[in-house]
Amino acid sequence: MVFVLAPVDQTTTTYEWPSTAPEDTTLPLLPYSPQRMDVTFSCADVASLDGGTLVSTVGPGGVQPPPDGLSVRISNGRVTATLGETQLASAPTTGSCRWQIVATTSGTAVYIDGREEGRTTGRPSVNGLFTDASNAPDLRVSVTPDMRYASDQSAVKIAAGVTAVACLVGMLLALRIGEPRRPRLLPRGWARPRPRDGIVTGMLVLWTVIGASTVDDGYIITMILSSTDTGFVGNYMRWLNAPEAPFSWFYELYRPWVEVSTTTLWLRLPSLLICLVSWLLIDRVLLPRFAKGRLTAARWAAMSVFLLWTVQFGIGLRPEPWVMLGSLATLAVVERGIATRRLSLLACAVVIAGATTALTPTGIAVLLQLLVALPAAWPTFRTHGLRTVPVLLGAGASVLLLMFHGQSFDAVLHAVEVRTEIGPNDGITGEGQRYEWLFDPIQGGLNRRLPVMLLWFSMAVLVVLVMLRRTPKVAWTPTRRLLVASVLYFAALALTPTKYTHHFGVLAGVATLLTAVTVHAIAHGALLRRWQLSLTCAALTVAVWVGIGAPLRWWFLGGLNVKWSEVPPAVAGIRVADVALLAGIAVSMAGLVGVWRWLRTPAWLVPVVAFGVVVVEVGTMAYAMVPRAGTYTTGAANLAALSGEPCGIEEWIQVEPDVGAGMLRASAPATVDGFVKNGAFPRRGLLEPYGSTEAPVWHSNGRSGAVTTSWYHLPEGSDSPTAPPVVVPARGAGAVSATVEFADETGRVLTSSSVPLTPSWTERRFDPDAATMLRLKLVDERSGDGMVAVGTPRLPKTVPSTELVPTSESVVLDWVSAFTMPCRRPPSVADGTVEPVRYRFASGPSIRDIGGVSYMKSQGGPYAPLMQLSTQKPVPTYLRGDKLSEPISVFRLDYPAPMRHLRMTRSQR
Repeated sequence: MVFVLAPVDQTTTTYEWPSTAPEDTTLPLLPYSPQRMDVTFSCADVASLDGGTLVSTVGPGGVQPPPDGLSVRISNGRVTATLGETQLASAPTTGSCRWQIVATTSGTAVYIDGREEGRTTGRPSVNGLFTDASNAPDLRVSVTPDMRYASDQSAVKIAAGVTAVACLVGMLLALRIGEPRRPRLLPRGWARPRPRDGIVTGMLVLWTVIGASTVDDGYIITMILSSTDTGFVGNYMRWLNAPEAPFSWFYELYRPWVEVSTTTLWLRLPSLLICLVSWLLIDRVLLPRFAKGRLTAARWAAMSVFLLWTVQFGIGLRPEPWVMLGSLATLAVVERGIATRRLSLLACAVVIAGATTALTPTGIAVLLQLLVALPAAWPTFRTHGLRTVPVLLGAGASVLLLMFHGQSFDAVLHAVEVRTEIGPNDGITGEGQRYEWLFDPIQGGLNRRLPVMLLWFSMAVLVVLVMLRRTPKVAWTPTRRLLVASVLYFAALALTPTKYTHHFGVLAGVATLLTAVTVHAIAHGALLRRWQLSLTCAALTVAVWVGIGAPLRWWFLGGLNVKWSEVPPAVAGIRVADVALLAGIAVSMAGLVGVWRWLRTPAWLVPVVAFGVVVVEVGTMAYAMVPRAGTYTTGAANLAALSGEPCGIEEWIQVEPDVGAGMLRASAPATVDGFVKNGAFPRRGLLEPYGSTEAPVWHSNGRSGAVTTSWYHLPEGSDSPTAPPVVVPARGAGAVSATVEFADETGRVLTSSSVPLTPSWTERRFDPDAATMLRLKLVDERSGDGMVAVGTPRLPKTVPSTELVPTSESVVLDWVSAFTMPCRRPPSVADGTVEPVRYRFASGPSIRDIGGVSYMKSQGGPYAPLMQLSTQKPVPTYLRGDKLSEPISVFRLDYPAPMRHLRMTRSQR
């Protein structure tokens, strides 16, 4: 507790404005309200303005409306101070006076000549300091952001931590030395490679290269990168960048790792190593503990099921593989400690379980797993007497070193409070949402659903076998503990505040063992009668039918061109799940009547199904690279990184800085029938930033009619696979339609595509293929009041995105796409402010909304102040080799003022 309560050295920053003559400045705070702000001015400052704003802490508003800020305005001979819509104080401008406005964590107060004239419990938001005054000699503003998380360990805390670690190590060594028996922890020959090791290693290495990312890889890499500036790993994308403590110690291991490289392959290496070590623990240490005799079927089942779990949950930056390793290591050490009655091993198991619990809230499952083993460890505790209590307390308290290693006790409590208040914080009552998502075809695809279904099948079968004591060649007591622990894992999931299906990954280690033990028992005759075998086969059939009756859903761009990523697997229009159901029923019935005697060993069906699905998952991902040979895939980006092109998808992203450069020319005027050309409409919104060009607006004149442009000739090379698409800006309303026709040199129409019309301007992309000309047709299909506007078609002139925005420049990053752009760095949030960067790199339109929390004040998003200040202007982007997709969108951000004339001072306390 000395370590937990020890002081830390906290950094504070203060901004003072103006440093010279008052001028507008951007100052986007994060958190949005300061810990303290002092504003002072005199009536002489007020007299310099006939009217207007003397000072305001928020800008005029940009992409998002301005928040509630402090404003001091002069109007009709009075000075009025307001906080949002609340008036704090108002007084005449005549005479001499001195105003002081003080905002602290307890509220905001206004003093005039030392007398309090107004107070509120609210605090102003600050995203800048703005004024209409050009000469205000007494105007001073001092802003101190809330930087309670920016701290370093004090000498006292370091000393306490070193002492605690030394005592822990000393205790464990003393226990080990005092124990007479020292049996082997690892079996003989454990390092000798086996065929299954090669398959596991080969599959996981291949998946490391070509596999889809996990859902939060972009989220986590941004957190780790931002820690370089702040000194701590905060939840950068939301929750006001509150630290991840008390569940964050493993992120610290990634901090030096990302300093070497941020390429996908490099970032996946730790999880790959974790998975391989976990496999060795399962195959070499744990399976022989639970299963006896010949383990052939059990080991093949373990291999297959382990790959089924780790391909989906194991390779990435999320904590699930770390929890898997921690659960397996805890289980191995505690079972060995129970078998040998060694208190030192049981204490080590407590340390490992504590470290796993401190990884993530779902890690509490390992602590519950440890509690299940306590009754079996009681003989050991009784042998060692009273000294067991301080040993276990000391080992258990070691978790505090990891939970509070970088933050003060108060800061950790505050971080938990922030996350709880902002949410989500569903708890037990919201657990049903996790299973709704699991059986949703989008949230819970085949690759997430099948592992859980096979686990439930194994748990059900093993419960029956344990109750009936039909567990041949199975260690009955350890298996019962494993079964109870697996049930408690689901109880632990119910305690977590969020309910995402990727949390099931913490079950990977326990699920692999449980399934392997079930297969082993069945293979050695646990099911004696035909009806038992058939019933088990039928249950497995239902589990598989439900499990594979969903698409292969991979995160973000991982599903590009992957077969069955949108629909459940099917061959010739027949769903594979239905085929499996019919085949399983047939096998079950055949076994029941004794036709197929080989059904006496249905245990092999489990590894066959599991490994078959793994082959499909990896195979379809590998095959998807074939039609995308000239464009982006995860595998192509990783291979490019090995050859010296490390920027991920940006090696294929092209941007169009000037939309006017690619405009096509028509060979003759348009032919018009039934439409009236009503002047010209500036192409605002999508294209406005690049010099608004004029687009004709056509209205129907009360009867049906049409407009046909004359032919636009495409430049040479437009049919190249790497060329950008033809772009047609359009908007429309009413009973009108627009069509683009592509033709060869003779005017023969090759293809015709409709142009979807919406009330706002949108850019429609088309692949001209072998065409050399195009034209547009606008039709009013019935008499009415229709309107359609089209811009001049263009073949964009593009440059690489890294040419427009150098990789040395920080950019706003959506967490959805951040992992695919390893050369990019997010805006710094050091010193209590968000760096006002010039560009935003967002995920494409189809998935952009998912990353919205980073822009929302209600969610504590870091980009909310930038969106409140800036206007946003799109830069069209294109994916070389994939004409019609827009996986990454780029926007230019323009602010009302730069960050200037601020005097910044740092101090420590």
